[in-house]
Amino acid sequence: MNQIKTRVAKILTQFPDTRDDDRLLCCYYWRDQLAKMGKNTHTLYMQEFFVEYTFGELADAQTITRFRRLLQNESPMFRGLKYAEKQEKQEKVKHDLGY
Repeated sequence: MNQIKTRVAKILTQFPDTRDDDRLLCCYYWRDQLAKMGKNTHTLYMQEFFVEYTFGELADAQTITRFRRLLQNESPMFRGLKYAEKQEKQEKVKHDLGY
């Protein structure tokens, strides 16, 4: 699991757009993971991707995004542009609910 966290941190650092986009984060993660498995990501057929993902050879999207949330909680450097906006909305909702 630490390996996943390390990879996610690397992607968040290299590609800041992934800080606000879980789909993009997963795509970059899987591309790197497939390349490390020796797959040519430029010519990979979707069927091959489906098999690798379905049989657990690729990290689960929920695991990748869970580590993104953890990293963003632990360190502001991993937070995207939308983080502050979300926090402001959260405070408003808390206020509206009486918390």
